[in-house]
Amino acid sequence: MKALYVAASGMAAQQTRIDNVANNIANVGTTGFKKSRESFQDLLYEELTQGGKASSQARLEVGGGVQLAGIEKDHRQGSLTQTGQPLHAAIAGDAFFTLETAEGEPVYTRDGTFRLDADGTLVTQSGLVVGGNITIPEDAQQVFITGDGTVQAVLQGSVDYTVLGQLELASFTNPAGLRALGGNLYEQTPESGEVFVPRPESVEVKQGYLESSNVDVAEELIQMIMAQRSYELNSKVVQAADEAMSVAVNLKR
Repeated sequence: MKALYVAASGMAAQQTRIDNVANNIANVGTTGFKKSRESFQDLLYEELTQGGKASSQARLEVGGGVQLAGIEKDHRQGSLTQTGQPLHAAIAGDAFFTLETAEGEPVYTRDGTFRLDADGTLVTQSGLVVGGNITIPEDAQQVFITGDGTVQAVLQGSVDYTVLGQLELASFTNPAGLRALGGNLYEQTPESGEVFVPRPESVEVKQGYLESSNVDVAEELIQMIMAQRSYELNSKVVQAADEAMSVAVNLKR
């Protein structure tokens, strides 16, 4: 019976929806995390016939269910939280920090939780080198990060600012096309478009701040309830179809 397969596709779709909501809620406290939203589309339609011929009066079509069309990241800005840590940085605007993997490949992040490694190089919490290859000397008394990402320091015995480098920022035509790698990292894809340097007036790097997740817990709870209700309805369709099949089988007895 077709209804069983249609309802089963609906249950699978809503299970995916619940899984996605669960991931969003789990990362509500993850720095720079961007929530995801799933989208669905209907499956092929079957045209019914009347008396062996297709009806000329009206189209008689029965759908085949639903399928997942895609899951897309929502890159809207999260709120900025002040930490007071001089090596923490957040981006106000549409851009990413550029990082370098151990293989020398560029990856991108909104997580500005930076620190120094044993050599004084600015790295992420996982040890990836921050774009710009910035090294802070041991005798640096104060470190400043300006709005355009320039890193400066006052060295011991000096009152002047010494420029140490500049954080590399990157923007994309379609950020939703970036591939999420986990660990707050993204990589470029053909769908994201070419990387380019953002206009200085469109972004600002804020020292001593971190970007919070853009997950709205209330919104996610509403999405979860809707998915649960939809799943229950589809399960009732399976039950009704099973009962109808049982009645049809018992007619022979």
